[in-house]
Amino acid sequence: MLNDAKTFQEGTGLKRDSRRITRILLQIIIMAAIFAALLWYVGIGSLYTALLNIKLEYLLLAFLAYFGINLLFTVRLRIVLKKDGVKTSFGRTLLAQYAGMLTSDVTPGRSGYVLTPLYLRDQEVPTSKSLSGILGIQTIEFLAKVIGGIGAVIFLIDVVPPQNWEQFGTFAGINLGFFIAGLGIALMLTGATLLAAFTWSQRAISLFDRIANSKYLKRFAGGLMGRLEEYKESAHKTRKAIPEIVLLTMACWVLKGFEWYFLGLALGITQIPWIGYFLLHPLITALGFVPITPAGAGVQEFGIVGIFTLLFPTPVSVEVTGAIAAFALLARGLLIFEDLIGVPQIAKSTSILVFSRKTSDKPAIE
Repeated sequence: MLNDAKTFQEGTGLKRDSRRITRILLQIIIMAAIFAALLWYVGIGSLYTALLNIKLEYLLLAFLAYFGINLLFTVRLRIVLKKDGVKTSFGRTLLAQYAGMLTSDVTPGRSGYVLTPLYLRDQEVPTSKSLSGILGIQTIEFLAKVIGGIGAVIFLIDVVPPQNWEQFGTFAGINLGFFIAGLGIALMLTGATLLAAFTWSQRAISLFDRIANSKYLKRFAGGLMGRLEEYKESAHKTRKAIPEIVLLTMACWVLKGFEWYFLGLALGITQIPWIGYFLLHPLITALGFVPITPAGAGVQEFGIVGIFTLLFPTPVSVEVTGAIAAFALLARGLLIFEDLIGVPQIAKSTSILVFSRKTSDKPAIE
């Protein structure tokens, strides 16, 4: 009987692993197809020329702006944890921040950032407290993106010539460009509302408590429900950090505008002012949360090319298209390259997790 149960569990695990591998491979294939279509659309020659003529001094400034963003992210996370009575090291928290960002760079919907609590475990930060802080911060992030997305739409309506919108075509009688923008804003607002409810609404947490403790789901919840009370308390303390979260989130948004502005100058894109990058960034990067590819890779790049070309007189020259495509690729590549700082922390946290599991699996000596 025990052997049959073990065989069944192993078979179930193999099927689950097989489905996960198939899903990952499918996402990689879709991503490769999107990038291939993008390269075909802009032309490899124009892309190569744009990269060849890049101004390195502005590229360095873009790197520094992104570094500043991660510094502020780290300060923000430490403030939230401090409100919950947890003291952390700035250097080690910065490494955990980079590790979380790198994980989000390669996961569908950028969902990997919620693993940041794992990277904080070497500082003995309770998971319930770090997860509450992360979700609270992400709630404000999503709300900021909603505001930015609305601002971006207003900006585009004001500066884009009416005839340029025609290249998008229509969907159900609505201009496709406006439809996509509205859909993106609606998705961000939905995400922000759900995160806010789960993080700060006692009614929502209580509802989740009842569902997860039902006889049908309780056995799947594992140790999660044992920490729910801790999570409720941490979520309450996270609310006290909202002013600091909002202030630092806005500062990061400003720096992100400079990061994109410097990247545009590095590629000779001088027609878009800083305010344009500042407003367009939240709307475009929302496409990174589309879960059909890792971190929306390809989808976001096509969004940049499509939206940026609206800001130029038609027909757009080959040189400009190549520069925009180079911008789209570097906007992601710059992040991944700098986020590699988090690799040692990922390796360290993974080894700690594996070691702790092996230790817990050892039979007790009687």
